[in-house]
Amino acid sequence: MNTMKKAALRALQVGTFALAGTLAACGGGDNSPSTTPSNASSATINGTAATGAAMANAAITIVCATGNGSGTADANGAFSVTFVLAGPCAITGTNGTTTLHSFASGGGTFNVTPLTELLLTYLAGQLGTDLNGLLSGLASNPTYQSALTNPTAVAAAANGVVQTIKNETGVTLSTSAFLTTPFKPGQAGQDSDLEALKSKGALGGNGQPSATLLGKVGDAGKAAGKPTGGTGGSGNPA
Repeated sequence: MNTMKKAALRALQVGTFALAGTLAACGGGDNSPSTTPSNASSATINGTAATGAAMANAAITIVCATGNGSGTADANGAFSVTFVLAGPCAITGTNGTTTLHSFASGGGTFNVTPLTELLLTYLAGQLGTDLNGLLSGLASNPTYQSALTNPTAVAAAANGVVQTIKNETGVTLSTSAFLTTPFKPGQAGQDSDLEALKSKGALGGNGQPSATLLGKVGDAGKAAGKPTGGTGGSGNPA
């Protein structure tokens, strides 16, 4: 009799373990599969936030297709934020008086300046929306994501911004790769470009692009039509 009870108990235990294994395989309990996309990984987004003068101690907020990060720029406007992400990402820099926007296709160097605000405005015009619409839809809209991770499309848009600035202000920028080229405030190059735009009234005293220049750049984007080019990628645009 004792032998029969032991056998029955053992059978019950085996059955219970088998049932638990079946439930786990079906996603029961705390074993739900991760929803993080396979292309998400830890990466660093760094750059300089500046209006000509550094955006010292600016709060940096980054919202990506997958993953969010935040940090604080140093006294020279330099920032670096590391987190798990899949691009593209919208970047916002604010120091209380100035708020500027930029974007990143993935990890790498991506600045936050009045020029990147203009670049997003141009791309928004191409995509049939405005700056706010582009930023709010970036995390979920596949068309926006494709455009902002497409190096060819981003480079073409940057060239469009450069040409519009020249047409409207007479200022020739030192580089069309202002989104991704490292720089420091107070040095020649991009910083000098921003100071030249300030002297022309294209940037306000707080470094925000003028409404007139934003309108001209948005109109140029609309005239250019939808972005075209190769497939998107996660690296820096050319």
